[in-house]
Amino acid sequence: MTDIPFPSLDDRVADEMCLTLARERFDFFVMRAFAELYHKPLEANWHIAAITHWMEKVRTGEVRRLNIAMPPRHLKSFVGSICFPAFVLGHKPEEKIVCVSYGQGLAEELAFECRKLMQTDFYRETFPGTILNPKKCNQRVLETTRGGQRRTTSVDGTLTGLGGNFVNIDDSLKAGDATSGAARERMTDWYRNTILSRLDDPKTGRIINIAQRLHMEDLTGYLMEQGHWEILELPLVEWKDREIEIGPNHFIHRPAGNLLHEERLGPEEIAALRSEMGERAFEAQYNQRPLPPGGALFKAEWFQRYDEPPGLHQVEGIFQSWDTAYDTHAHNDYSVCSTWALSGKRCYLLDIYRAKLEFPDLEKAIYAQRLKWNAGLVIVEDEGAGKSVGQNIRKDVPMPNHWLHALPPLRSKEDRASQQTPKFERGEIWLPKDAPWLRAFEEEILSFPHGKNDDQVDSVTQFLAALDTRQLLQLADWARRR
Repeated sequence: MTDIPFPSLDDRVADEMCLTLARERFDFFVMRAFAELYHKPLEANWHIAAITHWMEKVRTGEVRRLNIAMPPRHLKSFVGSICFPAFVLGHKPEEKIVCVSYGQGLAEELAFECRKLMQTDFYRETFPGTILNPKKCNQRVLETTRGGQRRTTSVDGTLTGLGGNFVNIDDSLKAGDATSGAARERMTDWYRNTILSRLDDPKTGRIINIAQRLHMEDLTGYLMEQGHWEILELPLVEWKDREIEIGPNHFIHRPAGNLLHEERLGPEEIAALRSEMGERAFEAQYNQRPLPPGGALFKAEWFQRYDEPPGLHQVEGIFQSWDTAYDTHAHNDYSVCSTWALSGKRCYLLDIYRAKLEFPDLEKAIYAQRLKWNAGLVIVEDEGAGKSVGQNIRKDVPMPNHWLHALPPLRSKEDRASQQTPKFERGEIWLPKDAPWLRAFEEEILSFPHGKNDDQVDSVTQFLAALDTRQLLQLADWARRR
């Protein structure tokens, strides 16, 4: 009689420990799920830890809006659309999740893989309290016996009657539609008018958008511009020094030039991809850096970076430059205030304030921003709203205590910006290594003059043009001594 192998006590303890880790740690769950579905081990890399860490923050409610930009074929859909809904339902079988992709075929394929995972012995042993309802288990809806759901739809599909506490958007735009302005606008309208209304509780509902970049004005770019999203950006070839959180109080340093997963895509494979796709498509889809349709005036490598700005004893003064707009209509520009510290020839950008403001609120914002930074001098454009607000402020603040300088615009926006490029090229412009407003600022200035917005560029070039005037240098000395 052949002996039947029976697991030793150590084996059973090890198995139980694995199940416990899979229940408690999303990264471990992803690794086990991959092996269960595809019968081979997952090639572990730090970027998987980064994705799972930030998605776990969404699951627990620490983060309510997460935007992940990363290249294709690096497991974003496996982690985001297959494992994440299964992990959420494992912990809360009554939870409701809406999963969206650009096409119904892709959406249903991802739903099928999620169902396969939830039907494995591994999943059932990990989450014994989560059981799929066989009567409501298909490629459009996976329902648990506790009433929880993973609902599937596409961007073009109906969302009527669908809702939940989680919305997971995975590749909302096809690569072939990226050059269509109408398609991109339809996408952002769909998000504003449809997706936001799908959250059962707007105060606690959570949204994840995970995609490769396709265009500067794709949904990812639009969400980055909103300013209240957490951004996880994972270029294939890193293009700036970056600290990335991959666990609680655990960061990885990515220097410029670092490859995302060299064992998977090394220098030779990357060179071939770049050659086959062309620079523009490669930079967008793989490096998460969509390029403007024409040549840009400013280059990323010209920016200098600082950890901490110079102290007040090291600077000649704090200055602010306002590019103003009249009202808050959707088609109007933003009003922007850039705040600068001047130290010799070095210009340190300290802050960007950007909002759509009615005229009375604009005047209040100018006072508030000056007070916040104790700015010695505020520059406004001597035209339009800037001219009007300048006249109002001068009535309230008589000379010689005047702190507002009106600068008339000369030549076109592009000409004014071109005149200031040498300061950037010489390394005189310093940006922080990290700031909530930094990504939107870089997107705009690096796409100028072909980008959608130029209000931040106007604020910057106005300050730099003011530096070139003898009058401002006199006022700067006055601001330093007061």
